[in-house]
Amino acid sequence: MSEKVTTMARAQMKSWKAALELKLRELTNLWQERDELYIEQHADPADQVQSSSDRDMAVLRFNQETRLMHEVESALAKVEAGSFGICEDCEEPIPQKPLDAIPWARLCVKCQSKAEAAMEREDTAFYDAA
Repeated sequence: MSEKVTTMARAQMKSWKAALELKLRELTNLWQERDELYIEQHADPADQVQSSSDRDMAVLRFNQETRLMHEVESALAKVEAGSFGICEDCEEPIPQKPLDAIPWARLCVKCQSKAEAAMEREDTAFYDAA
């Protein structure tokens, strides 16, 4: 029985690793397209504002993609180290369904919920102070 479980676990790990490698390739290809960051000068002030706004949005998107790329690379390193699928906070195994959905997940559902609640409280405190 344990041989069957081990074979299934290895097959699942291969599947997650393949998904992570595919996501990393996608993100790397997106990095090739940086034309949106090009700074253009426009005679019309409205065009200049629009161009600046578009560039700011592109920078935000590239920052998000960079963070995601680091998370995927970290998950791949954990696969190699044998620590993939372990919650970084409580050190319990992350269930298969969340990993199937987001193979680069660093936290189990319970710890992720706590982290999101804490971030929401921080955001609320920030806006309440303003």
